[in-house]
Amino acid sequence: MSVQKLTLREKSILAGLFLAKFDDRGLNKLGFENFTEAFNVVGFSLGVKPASVKNYRDEFDPIFPNRRQGWHKRKTRQYCKNIYDSFKDLDIKNFSNLLKEIIYENHELDVLMEQVAKKEGLQ
Repeated sequence: MSVQKLTLREKSILAGLFLAKFDDRGLNKLGFENFTEAFNVVGFSLGVKPASVKNYRDEFDPIFPNRRQGWHKRKTRQYCKNIYDSFKDLDIKNFSNLLKEIIYENHELDVLMEQVAKKEGLQ
């Protein structure tokens, strides 16, 4: 599935999947200090409510080993499962790069700045 072909809802679902799957490691990889910051930044970047991103994270929480229960009392909605099936095998590096491509306006510049910071020992 191509990033350019994803709908706004699918991009929001993808962000929720990433946050549920990688939990605190995912926050760190994206440079967020907490989930509230992640929901706000990702939501603003996508033009959706931060609560939507949180709800999609909650949708996937029961699937992954983390401290949250999420929406554990109901079955995963089919349109969320479709995104899960398409992207579940991505590792944290490839998944975070995909997510950055979606949420950052100038993705290439951000990745370049990360590489420079790594070389200089800032990350």
